[in-house]
Amino acid sequence: MRRILVIMVGFALTTAFDTVSALDEGDINPSKNNQPPGFWDTTGNHFSIFNGDPKRIQRANEVDPKAFDTKLDVSPNPLSLKVAKQIGPNPSVKITFSIHNHGKKTYTLSFPTAQRWDFRIVSASGAVAYTYSDDHEFVQTVGVSMVNQDDKLVYTENVDFDDMTSPLAPGIYTVQAVMANYPEMTARTQLTVQE
Repeated sequence: MRRILVIMVGFALTTAFDTVSALDEGDINPSKNNQPPGFWDTTGNHFSIFNGDPKRIQRANEVDPKAFDTKLDVSPNPLSLKVAKQIGPNPSVKITFSIHNHGKKTYTLSFPTAQRWDFRIVSASGAVAYTYSDDHEFVQTVGVSMVNQDDKLVYTENVDFDDMTSPLAPGIYTVQAVMANYPEMTARTQLTVQE
């Protein structure tokens, strides 16, 4: 037992002596660059989060539009102009756009501004009665939205009749919605306007 204790004490003293002599020689110093040569070299083939392959990173962050289902709802539909005007002084129509991630992974959607979606209401003749982005200003701030597997993003807007470019007349209108920065994620539906 005594022999093991002597060996352990000898080992501890040797380690302490090596550390003290390293400090004396200046090998370990917080103001000294102790990184191995090429540590920050981003041209080498060693792994570093700072020198990842841009194409590989881009592929990992790509959003597959096929992994999303889109849906667009308008209410009330059909819309009776007579009933709408009786309900209140400023009638409106409610537009709801949703995207559902049915894919197998979480996606990060990136946006160049605070705008997340856009929509417009178009008459049968092709005249635009309302465009959401024409009626709103968006902060010029980059943003992201994470959509986990089986999650939804839902956007809703009430459009007052007074805000429309041209008044709604009886007929069939097409409502088109698109995800900002992702033109492949679109949805459309019809709005029937009655007397």
